[in-house]
Amino acid sequence: MEVRIQKENKPDSFTPVFGERATELYSRFTKLSAEELETSKNETISILSNCADPKSGKPQSVTSLVVGYVQSGKTMSFTALSALASDSGYRIIIYFAGNKNNLLEQTTKRLRKDLINEGNNRKWYKLHQNPKLEDLDRIANELQMSTNPTVLITVLKQHQHIKDISDMFGTSRMKNVLKNDGVMIIDDEADQASLNGYAYKNSKSEEWEDDEYTTTYRRITELRSSLPNHSYIQYTATPQGPLLISIMDLLSPKHHTVLTPGKSYTGGKTFFKENPGLIIEIPKEETYHSKRNNLSQPPKTLITALQLHILSVAVVVQYKEDEKFLSMMVHADKEQDASEKFHNWVSNIINGWITTFNLDKNDIAFRELLSDFENTYPMAIQEYKAKNIEYPVFSDIASFIPDIIKDTNIELIISRNKKNGENKEIPWNDYSSHILVGADMLNRGFTVENLATTYMPRYTIGKSNADTIQQRCRFFGYKQKYLLSCRVFLPRDVRQEYTEYVDHEEEMRKWLKGNDSLENVEHLLLTSPSLNATRRNILTKEVVINKLNGWRKMNAFQTNSIEGNKNTVDTLFSKHEDDFKLYKKFGTDDRDHRYLKLDIDEVIQFLSDFRCQNMPDAARKQATVRYLKYLSSLENGNPLKFAYIIQMAYKSEPRKRAFDTNTERLSTYLFSGHSPSGKNVYPGDMKICFEDSICIQIHNIELSCESKKWKGKTAYTLAIYYPDDFAVNYVG
Repeated sequence: MEVRIQKENKPDSFTPVFGERATELYSRFTKLSAEELETSKNETISILSNCADPKSGKPQSVTSLVVGYVQSGKTMSFTALSALASDSGYRIIIYFAGNKNNLLEQTTKRLRKDLINEGNNRKWYKLHQNPKLEDLDRIANELQMSTNPTVLITVLKQHQHIKDISDMFGTSRMKNVLKNDGVMIIDDEADQASLNGYAYKNSKSEEWEDDEYTTTYRRITELRSSLPNHSYIQYTATPQGPLLISIMDLLSPKHHTVLTPGKSYTGGKTFFKENPGLIIEIPKEETYHSKRNNLSQPPKTLITALQLHILSVAVVVQYKEDEKFLSMMVHADKEQDASEKFHNWVSNIINGWITTFNLDKNDIAFRELLSDFENTYPMAIQEYKAKNIEYPVFSDIASFIPDIIKDTNIELIISRNKKNGENKEIPWNDYSSHILVGADMLNRGFTVENLATTYMPRYTIGKSNADTIQQRCRFFGYKQKYLLSCRVFLPRDVRQEYTEYVDHEEEMRKWLKGNDSLENVEHLLLTSPSLNATRRNILTKEVVINKLNGWRKMNAFQTNSIEGNKNTVDTLFSKHEDDFKLYKKFGTDDRDHRYLKLDIDEVIQFLSDFRCQNMPDAARKQATVRYLKYLSSLENGNPLKFAYIIQMAYKSEPRKRAFDTNTERLSTYLFSGHSPSGKNVYPGDMKICFEDSICIQIHNIELSCESKKWKGKTAYTLAIYYPDDFAVNYVG
């Protein structure tokens, strides 16, 4: 099976309308300063101005990338974008609202609150969650209302729900009603689930063409194909290497925007660079792993964390009255059994404290427990003290502690617990103190309101994925009012990983802001030695043994790749015209080839520039770039310093090859075969290579077919040779 990305048509010039709907929404953003409001407006207008014109009446398709920090206000950004899009003529906005029901519910409620505004704006917006084909008439009727409302559709990022939407847009009624009016797709957390998830399974197949693609990914491409005039906006906080490379080849965003957080935002720099005292290390013996360190009793640091949480509520909520409540999050492991274990420990500790504080104040147990909190109090106020900021003495807050403990709401947030699981609505304002215990459901996209204390004893084996650990940072957000009472408990290795990630993230954002083209950013990500610690993605040995050996051919014949590839190849040839050498004289222009030994960094950039827009070839190119990056960065042995570029039939006219216009692939063999007899025996194209490095043959092809569109068109494509020794050394 081959999955193809819908080709992007260049949109007409489009100027957004900042009208009544956007103005009304921004009037309610009262927590933002005038400067922050202006920044948000400018960034929102910038995002929309690079989208398809919703009223052009022409087929258009545009993809854009929006990058923000974790917990920095991406939802507010796409809510504002929705209002501006509605003003500007977009009739339907589809939201891929995460792959868990709690995220879907969270997004739906946020849109209802911010856009529909308790029914005040129902003439402007109509909201549907996971609609099906039977909802077609209702949505079609809404699109035909005289007030021209924008239909908002929130969808679980799951293949069946996306198929339901595609089926709806594929009906004749919807086509007749919508015509070519603009549709916007907002993909929240675009680096999760949207991309192909069969990477490991595919690594074991021998041919890239045999690879499989996740149904969700395929459904998204089908939905986009059913929308003649649409913009696809990808929101993410973690556009790391695999995402950026995949985006460059497969989703092809033409524009990107880096969101500016508000002044009170606290992120990685705040916690791991500017205020390292907010981080508390969990000793190795107290880290949790279900197999390697399955704890049998609550670790001491968990008890300390619970005490600090109660004390933070006493200082911030009761004494200073800066917030109505504070929360604590316990994230032990991805396994739900671990969450249940820690939930039981937390519940037993809190219940034990309640029992003790129900005793007479003069009881020795009461006094000893209160003394324990007093002994922990210096940790609670150390950051206030270090920064010379006023703080209460313990006697000022001691009387609050028993009531805070009794007013603590403890939630187990796991999918198997339907009562307190994915559909659970947290009664944030009903309690002064919350403790949420869970893992994946408290991970990416979920907002833990007023989170102050985080306890993550998660044991890691080997180096973590940068984007994965970053998405666990629910403790980032707008916390300046109570930042000095925040605490994050982490194992030492995890703390170090986060510290490294901050440098990586800031450099990546700097590149994104400073480059109009994502291609330039991709080059920097691939070639920067400063990012090796977080970006050396070593391929599995199955990929190297099964797929990166011998000859592998590419089909770079997609319409929107051909011209760009011609420029890329011609630029390379022009730059190194005097550096080429004749491979061997075989007597005819069609069989004479020349080669160039090219510096490995330049090879990586050449492959990055060369575009492939079908899944197998893009995946092959991506893996090759990573393989070259690995081979060139070897610290022991001999790092790879060059690869061969071989220009096939460099003096000849383009070689003719039969072309299948349906698959956009050659229907005959790319390589010329060997000539067994004659004065000059030709060994065949597959023998034109070297064994001491990877070889990239560049073939200039004239497409032979009956189609007027394709017949006679010429295009460059590649064939890559991976010598056996490289695979052996890699695995060894």
